[in-house]
Amino acid sequence: MDVGGILGNRDSKQGKSNIPRRRKWVKRRETWLVLLGVILHAVYMLSIFDIYFKTPIVHGMDLVSPRFPAPARRLVLLVADGLRADKFFEPDSDGKFRAPFLRSVIKNQGRWGVSHARPPTESRPGHVAIIAGFYEDPSAVTKGWKANPVEFDSVFNRSRHTFSYGSPDIVPIFCGALPHSTWATYPHEFEDFATDASFLDEWSFDQFQNLLNKSNEDQKLRRLLEQDNLVVFLHLLGCDSNGHAHRPFSSIYLNNVKVVDHIAERVYNLLENYYNDNRTSYIFTADHGMSDKGSHGDGHPSNTDTPLVVWGAGVKTPRPVSEKDHSDHVLRFIDQHVHDAPTPKEWGLDGIERVDVNQADIAPLMSTLLGLPCPVNSVGNLPLGYVDMKKEEEVEAVLANTKQILNQFLRKSQIKHSHSLYFKPFKPLAHYSSMLNQIEDLLGARDYKAAMQLSENLRSLALKGLHYFQTYDLLMLMGIITLGYIGWMVFLVLHVLQAYTSFSRDVFVKEEAVHQKFNTGKAQLCGCLFMAVASFLLFLERSPPLYHAYFAMTVFLWTQILDEYKFIKALWRHLSGKKSDYVIKLLATGVVSVIILELLVHSFTERKLYTWCFLAVGLIACIYLYKLIPWRSGIPVFVCLTCWFLSLFTLMPAEIPDDNKLVIASGVMIVVIGLTAKWFDLHASGNKCWYGMCNHEKSRSGFPMLFQLQALLVALSSVMVFLSTSHRTEKQELHTIHQLMNWFIAGFSMFLPLFSENGLLSRLNSIFLGFAPPFLLLSIGYEAVFYGALGLVLIAWVLFENSLLYLSKVKKPSTSGKNLEESVLLENNGRYLQLSDMRIPLTFMVLFNVAFFGTGNFASIASFEISSVYRFITVFSPFLMAALLIFKLFIPFLLVICAFSAITKLLKVPRIGCYFLVILCSDVMTIHFFFLVKNTGSWMEIGNSISHFGIMSAQVVFVLLLFAITNIYTKDIEIKSTSREARKVM
Repeated sequence: MDVGGILGNRDSKQGKSNIPRRRKWVKRRETWLVLLGVILHAVYMLSIFDIYFKTPIVHGMDLVSPRFPAPARRLVLLVADGLRADKFFEPDSDGKFRAPFLRSVIKNQGRWGVSHARPPTESRPGHVAIIAGFYEDPSAVTKGWKANPVEFDSVFNRSRHTFSYGSPDIVPIFCGALPHSTWATYPHEFEDFATDASFLDEWSFDQFQNLLNKSNEDQKLRRLLEQDNLVVFLHLLGCDSNGHAHRPFSSIYLNNVKVVDHIAERVYNLLENYYNDNRTSYIFTADHGMSDKGSHGDGHPSNTDTPLVVWGAGVKTPRPVSEKDHSDHVLRFIDQHVHDAPTPKEWGLDGIERVDVNQADIAPLMSTLLGLPCPVNSVGNLPLGYVDMKKEEEVEAVLANTKQILNQFLRKSQIKHSHSLYFKPFKPLAHYSSMLNQIEDLLGARDYKAAMQLSENLRSLALKGLHYFQTYDLLMLMGIITLGYIGWMVFLVLHVLQAYTSFSRDVFVKEEAVHQKFNTGKAQLCGCLFMAVASFLLFLERSPPLYHAYFAMTVFLWTQILDEYKFIKALWRHLSGKKSDYVIKLLATGVVSVIILELLVHSFTERKLYTWCFLAVGLIACIYLYKLIPWRSGIPVFVCLTCWFLSLFTLMPAEIPDDNKLVIASGVMIVVIGLTAKWFDLHASGNKCWYGMCNHEKSRSGFPMLFQLQALLVALSSVMVFLSTSHRTEKQELHTIHQLMNWFIAGFSMFLPLFSENGLLSRLNSIFLGFAPPFLLLSIGYEAVFYGALGLVLIAWVLFENSLLYLSKVKKPSTSGKNLEESVLLENNGRYLQLSDMRIPLTFMVLFNVAFFGTGNFASIASFEISSVYRFITVFSPFLMAALLIFKLFIPFLLVICAFSAITKLLKVPRIGCYFLVILCSDVMTIHFFFLVKNTGSWMEIGNSISHFGIMSAQVVFVLLLFAITNIYTKDIEIKSTSREARKVM
């Protein structure tokens, strides 16, 4: 007899004779397949650090000494941490401006503009951009974004001496290992968000003032202060601390703007009186802004737009707005804001020329004003709109800036060339030396305009060349990793077709054939030779060890696929012989599957997609079932309403508000759901749509009153939610008796499902009630209702599958018994997978993801409220608290996987085969997330992109681990036979 499978038929006699060998082969292959999957995903997960998070910093470049006199002998850098541009420039409610001194500078002495920061708009990357001239090093992710992992050059390094005062988190980054520096920081304890932090700014100024006062008595210090190439750096943290604590609209923050303006005025007067030589340059700016919520980090204009005011020696004086474009050649700034954006009228500066810059441009500006070489790692462009120099000197300054960036390019090119067997140079700069000679000739001929244009063009090409070598290996690595993932998925499909479908040809009966062994050996030999050549070439290129691992995994997978060429050939012949409608059905299944998985990918950033998904699925499933089963059964309406109920939760905020009354009401709802399920279990066994779910023929229960005990524990947990929270709120502590009772209820209830009846509905209902107490005790708001809604949808899923199963048996009564009899070829009381069974892993993927998104952000455990654990522990214990939070997240997963396991038993399909299909689906999403990994943007955006990719990569282990845990609860579920009932109906 023939068994209908996913790809054809199989001879039963031949199959029966090879059952033991087949089972041994499948078991052995699946063991190493799981191990291979774990190793592959672990190795490929590391690839993002070689692709996206390589440091752009190189060493070994020569300094470029400027060929023009220094406009200034010393420079003062004032950085107001967290100061927004609009709050600095705009007037207050009385029409008075908050920074009168710096506004007078803008109007009478210097130049101004907006400095555009690049996300992540954080303090360390912002200061590195200002002082060193480059943006956040992507490899800082390996340090948790707390430090720059690679040493870098800065303006301070090139100075004769640097005086620095401010925050202990910023000043030591630049001066901690700098021998020619004098610096001091206040203790961390000073950074108290409960106070007005403007006193921190006053502290920095007082330290510098004391230094100058001390020099009147200390002649050595006096001589040091009289030298040239000095830098004074004052880090003013007040605006940042006050913005976090009180928001940027608060009077404390706005008053802090006045404080930093007053400090700038006092520093200016102090130094002008001290030196009295008009040879000091001043730069006032900020590292980042502040959002309305009192945070920063992303690319919103409130975070990226910071004020910039420059005046003093070597700086141009103000001039009216002209129609001419600025000398800056960029069309968009680093934060993607448009060049020459209009100045808001409320700033009152629309008549004075504004010169916006990228934040990294400030470093070459400082170097130029002091006549110093630019920091060797800088990628900033000198903003000529600020410097007051002769035309020849302007060209020399831009040329020095260009040569410094060009030297980085040449160093990267040299390093890559020395390691590459086949080196691909950056062609636009193949003749850079002739371009430099041409610039020198133009300078000699005093054609400064042409020399300037050529210098700027060369600088632009050098920056593009830096990007070229930064991403030199990117396409190769991404290609190898993508091929590896595709190979893994193809191999999974081949295994599922061979082990769990009726199409396996003669793979198991002809293993001893000599020609097959020969062909297998040829494929293995070719794979080994190719890998040996690839490893040898990688070794000659001095590639990192992980490059070898990436190639090895990919070559190994495709070698295994080539091993199955006879099966693939037979598969192709089989598909070629099929009618076109079957091929169309196969393609349609693939397209629909990919569309669903792509929607799941987008749901990671847009939770509302689940709302539309469940609204649509509820309606479609209801209409579909309505045409197949009597409406009086209530199943079509039940499926629709449960899906619509669950759709509400992804519209709710990810930050769960406290609502203990809702948690207590959820306990009542869970008991009602349990009672209803118990009633149907006892009274619906005669209903054909419930028949397979209600099995009391072989049921057993260790506790006669088990259901009543479980319902009592759910009710008791609701009472404990009220008592624990009330006592903790009143007494500010967790009562010991309440704590012990909560632990006992949560722990004891989870063991009770093991002793429940082994009918499908009985066991699922017991599992639902068993995990309800710990979830309720860990809930603070609407997520407790979500638990009940998820349970209802899972029951609806089981009912839907049970209805389809029963209808299929009724439609094919004559073949049903024979099919079931022959299905033992695959597994005890099991059947082969069919094309339509693809709906099971797809439904699982949707419910598995909504189990997270229903109550929070899938990407980060930080989005889940820590107060969830306060009914179990209040004394800070990070590991225990994290464990409780993770356990809370796992409970919905456990419910989904228990329902999934029950459905595989109900439909008699192999659970491990469905597991491989789940992994196949998750890897389609993994490839998409692999291309969505970001190395720019806020730390949260970068971290989320990494966590999305990591979470999907880890599912090969994560899902298998949860399958093993839930198997304890579902392994002894007994399904009532539907074949006999189907024959009775006929």
